[in-house]
Amino acid sequence: MTGLALAAAPAAAPATTAPAAARPASPAAPAATVADCRNLLKQFDVAWPAHRDSARGATAHHSRDVGEADCEAGRYADAVHNLRRALHDIGVKPVKLASAAAPR
Repeated sequence: MTGLALAAAPAAAPATTAPAAARPASPAAPAATVADCRNLLKQFDVAWPAHRDSARGATAHHSRDVGEADCEAGRYADAVHNLRRALHDIGVKPVKLASAAAPR
């Protein structure tokens, strides 16, 4: 009797996964903007005096400077990445990006 139950089990399994082509694509993340750079730079600069002695303070300040240079060069995505890393390194949660609130 167990042989019969095992033989029937594969046929009873429903196909619940949809093919990848049938799944809707997730919306693309909004592109970073110069406003995002400025907001994160301001947040870092305001928080910096209270966190300058943190364990990763030097690394954080370097990431901040690289982020500022990226922003000035128009590489906003790189700038946002570096500025968020800088804030994380000093233990500060980055502000919500302005581009994330923009209508799509």
